[in-house]
Amino acid sequence: MRTLVATIGDGDSGNVLMAMRRLPYDRLVLIGERGEEPPGLADIRRMESMTGNEVKFVQVDTGRFMDLVDEVCEVVSGLSGGRGEVVMNISSGTKLLADAALFAAFRLGVPAYHVTDRVVRLPVMKGVTARNRFTPLQSQFVSRLAEPSSIPELVKAMPPHNKQSVERVMRELRRMGLVSARLESARVAVSLTDEGHEIRRALAASEGRRA
Repeated sequence: MRTLVATIGDGDSGNVLMAMRRLPYDRLVLIGERGEEPPGLADIRRMESMTGNEVKFVQVDTGRFMDLVDEVCEVVSGLSGGRGEVVMNISSGTKLLADAALFAAFRLGVPAYHVTDRVVRLPVMKGVTARNRFTPLQSQFVSRLAEPSSIPELVKAMPPHNKQSVERVMRELRRMGLVSARLESARVAVSLTDEGHEIRRALAASEGRRA
């Protein structure tokens, strides 16, 4: 059995519907903040009932970030008693909830996606956290690259690393599909790909801070 776990919030059930269309699954589990059920949940339940499926909606507290991560991990770990495949979509819900769900996916090694008008598969490795997935220099490079930058700007922002080491890590991250580089006004402009921005969020979440 393949279970799709998706975050959901007020007014963004459309992204959940996109994930339901784009990611194959046998069972749907939605995670939202504690309180009133989000608008759109009734429509999702109605759609699923037409195929004979039920929707499980789990409410979590969003007071403390790491407690929220633990709650999401508990929900995911309890599905099928650890049997079957679980995939996660984090394109809906509050940023805090999405960050916690992404961190939980990295902690548990659960395949994670960000589905809107396109499907972005996030590089999650079984049993490897976001922080352990990269070298310290790779993590620093991604964290510094909130906006497009040039190599000299990155060297200045990443002491004591020199130009050669910064260029080397850029090539490594390009091969992973996390960084892109293009010639712009006679300089190389380096930026994160969509996948790279999600990794930046995961690295920030692993330190309990906002990206």
